[in-house]
Amino acid sequence: MSSTVSPVQSRRLARTLRRWRERAGYSVERAADELLCGSGTVSRMETGGSAEPLRVKAALELYGAPGHVIADMVEAAKQRRRRGVLRRPYYDFVSHTFAEYLDLENEAAELSCFQSDIVHGLLQTPSYARALINSGGEVIDAADMDKFLALRMERQQRLTGDNPLVLRVILVEAALYTEVGGKAVLNDQLRHLIDVSESAANVEVRVLPFTAGGHPAVGCNFTVVAFPGIDEAEPEVIYTENVVNFVLQDDAAEVVRFQRIYDQVWGMTLSPTASAELIRRAISKLHSRGGDPQ
Repeated sequence: MSSTVSPVQSRRLARTLRRWRERAGYSVERAADELLCGSGTVSRMETGGSAEPLRVKAALELYGAPGHVIADMVEAAKQRRRRGVLRRPYYDFVSHTFAEYLDLENEAAELSCFQSDIVHGLLQTPSYARALINSGGEVIDAADMDKFLALRMERQQRLTGDNPLVLRVILVEAALYTEVGGKAVLNDQLRHLIDVSESAANVEVRVLPFTAGGHPAVGCNFTVVAFPGIDEAEPEVIYTENVVNFVLQDDAAEVVRFQRIYDQVWGMTLSPTASAELIRRAISKLHSRGGDPQ
């Protein structure tokens, strides 16, 4: 499937250019003088209009943006110019919106995720992920199941390396007892959760216990996507999903609203230590419910 840069990515490019100019203390007119162009050119770059890659690079260098931001935005500007260019392989078998999200996930600095009844995809074991994908029924074509599994495992590579993705996950306690793939698969998945949360400094898993009661995220799985910002990762996109719908939102008011909801629910979760202990108790209960999960 061919595609140009998504509207969400295009608006992110515009916002990034404006933020770095304002941080550097440049007016539109002064920036235009330094870049040897008209003020209209700078304005169009910051409102989602034309943005030539070389001018984007020159502008961000002028504003003092770090190298990774410059490289990211130059690539976004290049994609705006392309027509009929083959995008990443997953565009062949996932929905357009989910593919856009995956592009953004590749570029993100931090994800803040709320999961109501299953373990988040970036923390799933292969067996757990395969069981979930195989239960997709009419949603996932049988011929594509292995592709979905390979994609999910590949995404997890963002959690390691020189510049790992920061991942914060709120996991509702129900997910600890939903026997995806059976007792043995769930047992291994829960142990994996503990291992990752205790060994990876960039991953934090917190459980929202049943005793927390009602909360503003009831009935919704969502992710707040934050990108490299001026001083820290800046939330810019919200991704929500259910069985058949995937929605991306970058409206500033909606991003703020979801961030507040996430922060409120985060404050209702157990500490990392208490969360790990609750997961261990779930493993013990799994053993005691009959049968051998091993």
